[in-house]
Amino acid sequence: MKKFLFPLTFILVLFSCLPDEPTFDAFRRVEVQRLLSNRESKSWLLEERILFNEEVQLDSCQTPRQLIFNFTSSSDDSDSLFYVNPAEACGNSNDTLKGSWFVPTTITPETPIDTLIFVWEGSDTAIFQIDNLNPENLSISTYFEEDSLMESFTHSSFPEDDEQ
Repeated sequence: MKKFLFPLTFILVLFSCLPDEPTFDAFRRVEVQRLLSNRESKSWLLEERILFNEEVQLDSCQTPRQLIFNFTSSSDDSDSLFYVNPAEACGNSNDTLKGSWFVPTTITPETPIDTLIFVWEGSDTAIFQIDNLNPENLSISTYFEEDSLMESFTHSSFPEDDEQ
């Protein structure tokens, strides 16, 4: 019995040192970038907006609103970001925010991150906390109380005519 006790104890100690299964809290920077952009381009459809703790009723011009993350592996270019209203009746050319996005660098590549930054052209910079992220769902909220914005998105395929 004693000869099995030491190997069993050793195995238990070894397995107790293994890291837990990754959860959202443990996503690394590259994983967040991949989930947001699919390493190319990924579109997210707005499902819900909460402003100052009150749900905003989305009208027909806000419902099809998309957040599009474009990723580039070039260190010279920034990753582009579009907040688009594709409904023709809503004047999508005037209702598109353009900018760039990035996930801040961390001390080490293994350090978890839950921060996302949008830099809008001719506007300002928005810092978001990622509340939920998986291949199909994204929820973000502002870090600063005075902004108090929370938005939820679901993954959306690009319309066929936009791909051309």
